[in-house]
Amino acid sequence: MKNLILIFSLMYVAFCMPLQRVDIWKTLTMPPGESLYISEVKVPVTLEMKNLSDKEIHLSSKLDMPESLSAESELRYRLPKKGSLTIENRNTVPVSVYLHYTSSKSIFINNKELR
Repeated sequence: MKNLILIFSLMYVAFCMPLQRVDIWKTLTMPPGESLYISEVKVPVTLEMKNLSDKEIHLSSKLDMPESLSAESELRYRLPKKGSLTIENRNTVPVSVYLHYTSSKSIFINNKELR
């Protein structure tokens, strides 16, 4: 009987506990010639990027996505598992990017965990 109660308790915890979600809003400023590298993600990530400057930002990835983010425009993209992305500032002035991401695990930007 005790084993049965233990099994039901574990099943309740496994199925009824909500999954932990990471939901981060961050404004990042990139100096001229610098880039932000989003490392290969372990789980799918929903990214929303907004270019807050009046200059274009270049995006490079092995995935099928736009090559640039125009001045003061937005992009919403689902980065798949094992996908990576590089955001480059090829301008001579600093640019700001508003980044919002949602996932079940945190992501690493320039080898640092974004929290």
